[in-house]
Amino acid sequence: MFEFTKKGPMADTQLAYSTTVGAGSSVVGNFTHRGNMLLSGHLVGDIHQDEEAPDSANGFTAVIGKTGFLEGDIYSAHAIIIGCINGSVHAKGRVEIYPGAVVRGDITYSQINVHPDAKVNGNLKCLLPDTLHAQVTATDGDDLANNVLRIAKVKGL
Repeated sequence: MFEFTKKGPMADTQLAYSTTVGAGSSVVGNFTHRGNMLLSGHLVGDIHQDEEAPDSANGFTAVIGKTGFLEGDIYSAHAIIIGCINGSVHAKGRVEIYPGAVVRGDITYSQINVHPDAKVNGNLKCLLPDTLHAQVTATDGDDLANNVLRIAKVKGL
């Protein structure tokens, strides 16, 4: 999805942004974005995707840039973390966590990619599709619903 080179992640330059909070800026309060957003400054509050936007069906991406620092939660379709977050990430789609990124909070996602040298101190929760969730609940109950696989002893070993 994104190109990674020795110089660092290119994700923050490959997207077109409707909103940018620049490096050196500080914002206090909850922030609602329409379109992709880039946080390169400091935000104290939650980031929300505007669900009422006409093109929100495809989902927007919230990017915490290399110099970005968020003290709050992210509620967006997709999230890319290159900087630091003290809070949780709630994404219906994809979450990318790049080297050098620090997340101190839980992450809820459909797809995730945590690069080497990224740091996550929290729980990961994968959103299961309704059909898979129904199969898991019907077959093995709590074990698979809680991401636990039973180990069976193989004869002859």
